[in-house]
Amino acid sequence: MLVILFLTACGNGGRDSDDSDGDGSLGGAGGLGGGSGSSGDAAIDSDAVLDSAMQSVALSDEDLSAAIAAADLDLQMALAQKSGLRTELGGDEATRAMLAAIGFDMELAAELFAAGALFDGQDPQSAQKKPLFDMKKPGARVQADDGGSLGEAFGAGWLGGSLFNGAFVDLVVRGYSEGKSGVESQVSEEITATAGLSDTLVTIDATAIFKLQSLSSTIKTHSGIPCPDANGLVTVNSSLDITAQAGNAYQNVGFRFELIAEVDDDAKLTGKNQLTSRTQNHTADSSQGYDTTDGTVDISITEFSDGKFGDAKGSYQGMTEKEMLGWMGMGMLSGELYRRQLLPHLQTMLEAGRCVNITVEPSAGPLNLDPFTNVDLLTKPRAKIDSKAAHGTVQASFKKNAGGSILESGEKVKADATFHYLSPSEHEQTEVVTFQARSKRGTGKLDYTLTTSPHAD
Repeated sequence: MLVILFLTACGNGGRDSDDSDGDGSLGGAGGLGGGSGSSGDAAIDSDAVLDSAMQSVALSDEDLSAAIAAADLDLQMALAQKSGLRTELGGDEATRAMLAAIGFDMELAAELFAAGALFDGQDPQSAQKKPLFDMKKPGARVQADDGGSLGEAFGAGWLGGSLFNGAFVDLVVRGYSEGKSGVESQVSEEITATAGLSDTLVTIDATAIFKLQSLSSTIKTHSGIPCPDANGLVTVNSSLDITAQAGNAYQNVGFRFELIAEVDDDAKLTGKNQLTSRTQNHTADSSQGYDTTDGTVDISITEFSDGKFGDAKGSYQGMTEKEMLGWMGMGMLSGELYRRQLLPHLQTMLEAGRCVNITVEPSAGPLNLDPFTNVDLLTKPRAKIDSKAAHGTVQASFKKNAGGSILESGEKVKADATFHYLSPSEHEQTEVVTFQARSKRGTGKLDYTLTTSPHAD
């Protein structure tokens, strides 16, 4: 079973790359509240964290989904014993069947969303398929050759149906790149999805509520994706909370992810990124004789620009070492899914031209210039998130040319950049110059209009 291999292997794997800065940290591991330094924590061997990361990275998308589905259902079942959920639902078989059935509903809802049919009442072809699972033996495929992914074959991974998926992120990032702003929400019977778009921040939220007999489940997800900070770091914070409740039994698993990606002076991702995750589980209600428990696992791993991994750290509290291995594996698997879903979209956001503002200070004009006038155009790119100098470069090109010229046209000039413009030789001409700024703060774009006077004095 994939997840067993994932949790038990402890080879050397990849090790720290030479391009690390000191301990390799990008400076954001504390954003999840620390954890590795509190007095009640026990350290996790760094090799175990590193090897888990290497194995999760090596999995194909299909195998990663399979491993998550298997680990998810097994860990939910382990919690169900402590929380009393298993007792409330009538034993192991009934509990596993209900968890699997709700997980399948969540997975189908995510599939409908990805197909664009979730909120318009239409069913994609996949929704017409016969059930993929035998509810008497959750996790077992009815027919192994009936299509579907390995993830489906392993069972009802609640994470797979959480709307924390690439289709949702892709839809929102596409809107950001097209210049959309504001808050948009979509609601179906079980799911509410909301996206907030501004120049400097994209937020993605989804809540899914599913019920089956006495079992009620809720999944809440959130991601906030900002423009790069002054150090050229994009820090994406996300959360995923999964709750199951029946009668007096209650259990919750919370994931907190922080992904920090490095941007170079040309607004390109360097490939270096740091993933930090915190996995927390909680069970109640002790008044009914069930256990009240709290456990936490914190892990952090850095991928360097050469594709190697290092700077592995981890700690845990409130659980046994065996339990820690399970939750560490789940945190790493889901963290890798999270990284794969977000990283490809960060470069798209950087290229959207919305993180940097450009102002132009002309030595003359820019309107009603005399023909053959020399004008110095001082361009100042500033990060919108804090109004600080973006540095980097600025490039100028004509969007509309009526005979004028720019000495540095097409060149990347170090910011703040001065361009030497010569107006057209005739009156009543209009030209538009496009300035594009690139830096570790992202990109900016400005169309700047210059004209010559309508007639001779």
